[in-house]
Amino acid sequence: MAGVIAGNVVTMTQTSKRPEHSRRRYLERMARVVERIEAEPDAAADLETIAAWAGFSPFHFHRQFRALCGMPLQRFVQLSRLHRAAMQLAFRPGTRVIDAALDAGYEAPEAFARAFRARLGQTPSAFRSAPDWSAWEAVSASLQAARSKAMNDVMTTAVEIREFAAVRVAVMEHRGDPAGIGDSIRRFIDWRREFGFSPGKSRTFNVFPTDPRTAVEGGHRVWLCASVPSWFVGDDRVRVEEIPGGRCAVLAVTGPAMDLEEPATLLYRDWLPASGETLRDFPLFCERGRLYPQVSAAEALTELILPLA
Repeated sequence: MAGVIAGNVVTMTQTSKRPEHSRRRYLERMARVVERIEAEPDAAADLETIAAWAGFSPFHFHRQFRALCGMPLQRFVQLSRLHRAAMQLAFRPGTRVIDAALDAGYEAPEAFARAFRARLGQTPSAFRSAPDWSAWEAVSASLQAARSKAMNDVMTTAVEIREFAAVRVAVMEHRGDPAGIGDSIRRFIDWRREFGFSPGKSRTFNVFPTDPRTAVEGGHRVWLCASVPSWFVGDDRVRVEEIPGGRCAVLAVTGPAMDLEEPATLLYRDWLPASGETLRDFPLFCERGRLYPQVSAAEALTELILPLA
């Protein structure tokens, strides 16, 4: 940069440009920090340790992180840990509060309870019994926004075209407010456990017949799906459908992927017009290959699938 004096005003002119790969290396270093925070919820969370993960000076790293991710480092660390704990309490029956606290890096249950209530508006026990999904959604949205800013440029996997084999699924349909899907997920998890179709024994899919941002009030729908064998005929809680086989565009999404609208927009807005492909008459769907919080947020993997003609 070179200074140019004009009256009492000093402006800067660009004399050289950093190559794009330097910017990418910088983002990759920041992405590693986000991944490690999410992969190691019980790791030391002091500024010096986390800055060292990326090879940055602790004198500057808190500002670097906030400038890129839009929130202070320690808030991201705390929200990441509390979000994982909330997921365990809500969706993994039998999880004890003390176990969620320890897994989130809290040695004292009282400190965990205070932090949990401050961010989610309920005690851990109350959330486990009857979650306030609006508070949970707010935490999820904040984390996702910060994570996306740090990782989208370096973590987006290229779209692949694959042949998808048809799969028979049991469907429990969520209808209505998207924010209430957590209760439907809890019922679906209970049903899967009852029939022995838990993840590991049965594949997990979501089908999206509607767009939550444009659906009329009360008209939003999501299929919660588990693959089932030919003998299963459904019951009063689920029906049997087939996700048809055929050519599909597949985008791998890492992280919790609770809200897939951003990668869906990438497929529809960026990839599809440039691809020359035509869509088939079946909704966008996804397969949850590695489920959060059964694995860490950094290890979780969802494949977003767009059916092609």
